[in-house]
Amino acid sequence: MRAHELTARECQVLKVIIHDYITSGEPVGSRSIARRHLGHLSPATIRNVMADLEEVGYLSQPHASAGRIPTDSGYRFYVDSLMQCPKLSRVEESRIEQGIRPSRGQAEELVQGVSRILSDLSRYASVVLAPKFAQNTWRRINFVHLNRERILVVLMADSGLVQQKVIAIDELIEQPELDRISNYLNSVLGGVTLHEVRKRIIAQMAEERDEFNRLMQRALELSNKTLEGEEEHVYIGGAANIAHQPEFADVKKMKNIFAAFEEKSKLVKILDYCLTQEGLRIIIGHESEVREMRELSLIASPYKSGDRVVGVLGIVGPKRIAYDRMVALVDCTARLVSKLLTEADV
Repeated sequence: MRAHELTARECQVLKVIIHDYITSGEPVGSRSIARRHLGHLSPATIRNVMADLEEVGYLSQPHASAGRIPTDSGYRFYVDSLMQCPKLSRVEESRIEQGIRPSRGQAEELVQGVSRILSDLSRYASVVLAPKFAQNTWRRINFVHLNRERILVVLMADSGLVQQKVIAIDELIEQPELDRISNYLNSVLGGVTLHEVRKRIIAQMAEERDEFNRLMQRALELSNKTLEGEEEHVYIGGAANIAHQPEFADVKKMKNIFAAFEEKSKLVKILDYCLTQEGLRIIIGHESEVREMRELSLIASPYKSGDRVVGVLGIVGPKRIAYDRMVALVDCTARLVSKLLTEADV
């Protein structure tokens, strides 16, 4: 690649081709470029530039008589060097704010709202990796007796969001004892994760009198069960939007894509990578480790509660996705979700 060696004219032609291809989905020819965009250049000159761009791997020609389309490398150069991101309008920001705000402070409701608003505004598919119990800092925990074998755990995060989980128990614990355990755990909670709570309990068990050890032991057991077997939850919205794109008229391609959506562990693998990165990430086509996702692009950003990254949200679409607008949409949504979680005013 000679990305750093592209001339101003090459950059101009590449940018026009990408914009036209994103809009039409059809290969872009030199005459069309000259007529609609670069009238000061002849079609022959533009063809020479296109040939140079093809030689360095930024364009390809699907058929001998057709125009050119961008390659994954061409898109990468565009998003890294040529793209300018517009700001969303205040009306769109307000719509996102209203769409993501949960009415009851439930974490699941927040995540579903984010998934829905991203797919509605983008007209592509949305993906959201929900916050995990282990990543949140907690304000309060309550245990509710359901029956002899099951307890409902209700956790309120420092952000004000509420998460719930049903856990299995080996022996009956009546509600009064569950209340004592809740009260004890709440005395050591406050701006810490459940992992930190477990460390505090173990430290106190070494110091406290024997009559408190049973209470602490049960509190530790219930804390462990709350974190035990925690799955990473991925919410997908608007997956059918992808089927409307002309490049996915091929049934085999669509089957591969929906297989990736159904096997959520593959999406989790990509989103977990984004979770560990700083800021917004754009993964284009063959840059993805997941084979079924290589006809798609993902634009994703982590979201935070305070300084702690707790999840990832993003948009999945064809490689000719409108990168500039989708980056603005994902970035704005991640910022608003982080603000909501940090301010704890849900």
